[in-house]
Amino acid sequence: MNKERSIKEIEKLSTEDRWLLARENLSDSENEGAVPALLDHIRAHENTRWLVYSSIMTEQIPRSYAAHAYFELQKSVLHYEIMRLCTFWDPVDLDSRSIPTIAALADCSGVSECVYCDHLSHYQSVEHGIAKKLGTKARRDLRTGIRGSHEIEGSDVLRHVRNFRDKLAHQLEKTRREKNSAVPLPRYGDERKLLGKTITTVNRLYLSLSGTGFDWDSAKKMHKRNAEALWKGVTISVLR
Repeated sequence: MNKERSIKEIEKLSTEDRWLLARENLSDSENEGAVPALLDHIRAHENTRWLVYSSIMTEQIPRSYAAHAYFELQKSVLHYEIMRLCTFWDPVDLDSRSIPTIAALADCSGVSECVYCDHLSHYQSVEHGIAKKLGTKARRDLRTGIRGSHEIEGSDVLRHVRNFRDKLAHQLEKTRREKNSAVPLPRYGDERKLLGKTITTVNRLYLSLSGTGFDWDSAKKMHKRNAEALWKGVTISVLR
């Protein structure tokens, strides 16, 4: 479903349906959605960091035919991460679970009120004034998450990374963007910056819309530890 049609369909939904669908797009009962997908991406990202940025592997490969193969492996892994990361920022589409779709569903005063009331119900056992503060904070997190989504959508880093992804995925000599003006190539490390911004935005939306959060720092540490345990133990013996 294209962006314009999706936005029209979103506007037809009731407030509660918009809220519930935004929640499901983040994480549903079958553990699918933007949050589980982002956790999977973090696993891949930690392996990419070792293969592309660490000298531990490259120092084991002398000038040889094998060096060409390793360079292609580095490119493939990095390009896959870029293509996968960009899917989180696909345009608004009701058939998609992209962050812009979730933000579009949540971007209305009625959903903000649902978030506030939902958080109040979670904290019925505490003093009412405290519960109201927590509900207000949830609303603020929602506004910040939506605003952050819009800022990233309009950022140069996403524009550069997305343009590069389009050329990778579609074998284009020039993208539509490049026909209007030159688009710089992304820099090494841009994918890491974009991932960090993506995690921050998803976390704010998840906290507010679902009334729950995730320990992203612990997840990153765990996946970093797992990748380190593998790649620090790998020894390469090259046939010259």
